[in-house]
Amino acid sequence: MNKKKDSENSIDECSTDEEIKDNLEIEQDSSADEEDALLEEKISLLEDQILRLQAEMINTQKSAQNDIARARIFGLEAFMKDLLSVIDNLFRNLDFKSEDNTIPADGYELILRELENVLGKNGIVLLDPLGEEFDPKLHEAISTSNDKNKGNNIILSVTQKGCTLNDRLIRPALVVVNKIPH
Repeated sequence: MNKKKDSENSIDECSTDEEIKDNLEIEQDSSADEEDALLEEKISLLEDQILRLQAEMINTQKSAQNDIARARIFGLEAFMKDLLSVIDNLFRNLDFKSEDNTIPADGYELILRELENVLGKNGIVLLDPLGEEFDPKLHEAISTSNDKNKGNNIILSVTQKGCTLNDRLIRPALVVVNKIPH
């Protein structure tokens, strides 16, 4: 009978070992499945966050572009309001024609000074370098001349005034430069 009990015990032990292995495999499979599900959920959440952040970046970009466009428009609006007084004065000056159909030069001089003030108030400076030393960063030489009474590289005449906007060159002054031969 002992042999029978031993064989039953060994069968029970084998079945128990097999059951334990099966249970462990099931637990491992279920824990692996749970872990996979958790990882897939995390991936899904992260993908959703990425999409939301991309959409937010696009919206921020569009908003910034709109702000820049509005700033340009309103900046020009203020400049235009300043220019309107100059334009009004030009028309008023036309109304003061003399009998021989000429307009007084001093009226134009006043209007030009007013225009230069409006431009200066908006960061625009006209460059009139007559008598200054030639600077290739600000001036463009269209011709040279030889005047022994003036120094070398001195600007003798200005054909077209230059222009800067907030210290940035917009248009160089077109000038005639004195060149003294050696």
